[in-house]
Amino acid sequence: MTRREIPLDAAEILVVLDRHEVDYVLIGGMAVQAHGHVRTTQDADLLPGPEPANLVRLAAALNELGARPAGVSEPPAGWVLEPNSFTAGVVALDTHAGGVDVHPQPAGSDRYEDVRARALVLNVAGARVPVAGLDDLIAMKRAAGRPIDRGDVLALTQPPDG
Repeated sequence: MTRREIPLDAAEILVVLDRHEVDYVLIGGMAVQAHGHVRTTQDADLLPGPEPANLVRLAAALNELGARPAGVSEPPAGWVLEPNSFTAGVVALDTHAGGVDVHPQPAGSDRYEDVRARALVLNVAGARVPVAGLDDLIAMKRAAGRPIDRGDVLALTQPPDG
């Protein structure tokens, strides 16, 4: 089944990443939700730390979740996610817990180390989850420029109703 058919189990994805000690920052729709804007999303967007050992842990975590290329019900014969998969552009995956998109260098983002240093760390289902700070998230959303991103920027920059 593909991400449109699999309900997102964000907690499972985040717990598996934490168990594998993956260094990452949560970006995208789930990060928008963490900053208080209620909206839906079908995937977890990750900005991984670029160190080779971390990419090995990330690949192991995603393989545990049954990762396969997005949009296919079954991975190609012999397909296994490798750490070097994360060094080019966005890697869109489906897993048994929902979609996961890995963004090695999202548009509008600073160096990973700076984004990670400014991230909020939340506890989700017992897992430590680094979430992009508000300014970093807004910068990435502005750079992406899709209609949903523009809506997120508006929601994230509006003063709360009171």
